[in-house]
Amino acid sequence: MRFATLIGPELKDLLREEPASVAEFLEEVHPEDIADIVEDLTAEEAATVMAHIPAEIAAPIFERLEPARQQAIVARMDTNAAAAIVGSMASDDRADLVQDLEEEPREKILAALEPDEARDVRALSEFAENTAGGLMTTDFIGLPRHLTVREAIEEIRRRADEVETVYYVYVLLLDKADGEPEDAGPKKLLGVASLRDLLLGESTQTLGEVMTENVITVAPELDQEEVARSLAKYDLSAVPVVDKFGRLLGVITFDDVMDVLVQEQTEDVQKLAGVEPVEHGYFATGFWRFISARARWLIALFIGELFTGTALARYEDAFHTVATLVLFIPLVISSGGNSGSQSATIVIRAMAVGEIKDGDAFRVLRREFGQGIVLGLILGAIGFIRTMLWRPAIAHQFKIALIVSLTLVAVVTIGTVVGSVMPILLRRMRFDPAVSSTPFIASLVDVLGIVAYFSIAKALLGAVIAAH
Repeated sequence: MRFATLIGPELKDLLREEPASVAEFLEEVHPEDIADIVEDLTAEEAATVMAHIPAEIAAPIFERLEPARQQAIVARMDTNAAAAIVGSMASDDRADLVQDLEEEPREKILAALEPDEARDVRALSEFAENTAGGLMTTDFIGLPRHLTVREAIEEIRRRADEVETVYYVYVLLLDKADGEPEDAGPKKLLGVASLRDLLLGESTQTLGEVMTENVITVAPELDQEEVARSLAKYDLSAVPVVDKFGRLLGVITFDDVMDVLVQEQTEDVQKLAGVEPVEHGYFATGFWRFISARARWLIALFIGELFTGTALARYEDAFHTVATLVLFIPLVISSGGNSGSQSATIVIRAMAVGEIKDGDAFRVLRREFGQGIVLGLILGAIGFIRTMLWRPAIAHQFKIALIVSLTLVAVVTIGTVVGSVMPILLRRMRFDPAVSSTPFIASLVDVLGIVAYFSIAKALLGAVIAAH
């Protein structure tokens, strides 16, 4: 049973009878569980809960809520109370929330924030949402290189509650001795010292002596998927974002990357299923938004399937003459669609994790073509045996078994080739490879399968068909 289900009714009673006791009631509850409870409350009840919890405790709860839910709660709270919570949030989450608000509440919140927090929100809002700049936080520890290890550790202790990660200290060119004015903006990144480096270093050593100068960084305009790939590749828990001059703008932590991976994989799965991606969760998405997301693809796929009828009409004389051919149409076209879906899924996933590059198209084609033939031969052999064992016996049984067998080899090969090549072609055309969803490939292969099936049938049963 969900934790929210257990204590939700008790919390609602407390809100009606003694709202001032809400903070004490939730004192020992994890923010994730409180967020789960808040999701089950009405917007008014949620706003009351947030208003009676200290801002520094309410902020991590707020960060876990859906954007639409955050906006609904902010709209029902006093501006100063809402600003206190927003100001206590991580800088990246704060910027995302303020950016999503309507113009009037956004300006009120910005006016109520501390000046440096408001400037930070405006600076982060300049970057596109799905880029490194839109993902980064400015809550990090940046220190000059002349500080000693002992001084750096003291600084970490002092600022631990203010930053997203204490595992890295970023060594910056920010003191006057190094040529930078104190009131300058972003500072040049010189190196990074991990907490391990500090603990193993001598207390009198400077950061310049223990830091690593060869730092893995990302540019602010880099796509968030590439950021996630960089963290995974180099096994980092955070990666700095620097501009073209090498100045540190912010850092991206692994927890934000986990959110990105979940979001991107959700979008890809939805596209593979023939659904336009939706931003929010299942219950947070409106009924008609789902209709819109699903109907467009269903209409497109339906129109595509109409070509299957066109293909069948072209060979009407064949299946009227040898009616038994109709029995094997579902078997043939489903095998092609299934093989295409398999190939598309495998290739799209390999592209997503960087295993397949744009220059690998010929290697993929050759590999999938070979696999298609082998898989087609396996299914063709099974189809041949099954058709020969058909009872009661059918006219032209051997030839029909041969037609089914050869067609299975053809359509499975076609399916694997189409399913593997289409995602690569789409990426070269600057489209999302996941757009070549499995239903779309299945529809295309259905048409090609019908053409292949009756073309082979006409070749082997041409005399029978001509005689009628």
